[in-house]
Amino acid sequence: MKSNVFLIVLIFTIIISCNKNQQIDNQEYINGLWLVKEVKINDQDMTPIADWIQFNADSTQTFGTGWLQHSVGLWKYKKASEILSITYENGSNGFITFDTSYHVKFNKNTMTLHAKSEDKITSITLERGNKLPTLEANKLIGIWKFDSIVINNKEVSDSLNPSKKAMLHLRPENGYTLYNYSLGEKYGIFKAHFGRKQLEMVGYTSLSPKFQFYDFNVEGKNLLLKSKDENVVLKLSRIHQFLE
Repeated sequence: MKSNVFLIVLIFTIIISCNKNQQIDNQEYINGLWLVKEVKINDQDMTPIADWIQFNADSTQTFGTGWLQHSVGLWKYKKASEILSITYENGSNGFITFDTSYHVKFNKNTMTLHAKSEDKITSITLERGNKLPTLEANKLIGIWKFDSIVINNKEVSDSLNPSKKAMLHLRPENGYTLYNYSLGEKYGIFKAHFGRKQLEMVGYTSLSPKFQFYDFNVEGKNLLLKSKDENVVLKLSRIHQFLE
């Protein structure tokens, strides 16, 4: 009789230990970088472009889009109920709701979060990542050398870029500088659309700043800028140091 009781206790101990280990494994599994692959709200596809969330082992988390981190906060995984709670201390949080608890399902390298309120059901699919996703806008950052300047279907590089050393520097803080330009060094700010290949630039060295709007395309080391009215076409190539 005693041996049977001991066996039953041993079996329950093993089961509890296995469940506890599995829960600990799930909590540790959450740690790391996750890319937002799909967001559905009431079966409507609301998937953002290049969103990600980083779960840290100290229960902090960061949230961002492309190379930009725009939110910080905390996370907590409740082992018994398999509930993941995410809170934000600042900033925008995309499609993940502030202070929301999600039921979590794990499947190899994916994690699906489900939340239900009175008027909506949210489903978020995350995929483990090893590097931040890159937006097309992120590819603009750096130094670009002018290879061709076409205005009104006429190549004008000889007059605007006679030294062949004109450069455009697009910086992470959204400032830009034109160097070695025949009309003098120019400064301004730019804004690139996250979802579309559109670039807006405005100089602040003039008393009457002029907004310029371009469609852009980055292929490898080449950048093509085409004004919205198609009167200006600029071809540039990436360089890694300033030309003297």
